[in-house]
Amino acid sequence: AWTMDGVRPARTEDRTTVIATVVAAFAHDPAWSFLCGADYDRLAPRFAGALFDTRVASGHVWVTDDLTGVAMWDPPGSAPSAQSERLWQSYRAVAGEPAWRRLSDYESAIDKVRPSTTYWYLGVLATHPDRQRQGLATQVIARILERADKEGLPSCLETSTVGNREFYGRRGFTEATDIHVAAGPPTWWLCRAPQQS
Repeated sequence: AWTMDGVRPARTEDRTTVIATVVAAFAHDPAWSFLCGADYDRLAPRFAGALFDTRVASGHVWVTDDLTGVAMWDPPGSAPSAQSERLWQSYRAVAGEPAWRRLSDYESAIDKVRPSTTYWYLGVLATHPDRQRQGLATQVIARILERADKEGLPSCLETSTVGNREFYGRRGFTEATDIHVAAGPPTWWLCRAPQQS
């Protein structure tokens, strides 16, 4: 299903390449370094795999045709399924308790600032390092941002880098809230109000 702008929903068979893109993209990301610790090479592919596996069936993982740009979204009001609970339990078994505790601390810190209202959540936005600054990230988030605008819903995410914060700010994510992650990097919750066309 090739599309005009070269962006489409991911399929299960895209998994390996999508994981490679995400792992390469986040190699120097403070949040991923915190979550994976010294074990990045082993844990990052497992972590990226769990994020992909819990979302791909919903049709809200968007990719560029060559899979070098990836956006993973959670739709408004989505709750963890039994399948996603199982996937995270198997991640926990592989990651070990210290890494699982860091992930739990990170998630609880986010829960403190997460709005109780309905919104689209951008869980992952990744561009392969070889393809950065070519507009892929903007392309790959455009579909859901347009949809959120039509639905009159905000879009939210968290980031731990100033560069990302500036990138998102230029795309309308201008409301920022500090997230305090115990022993973790400075992190911000960013929201974008729906835009009127």
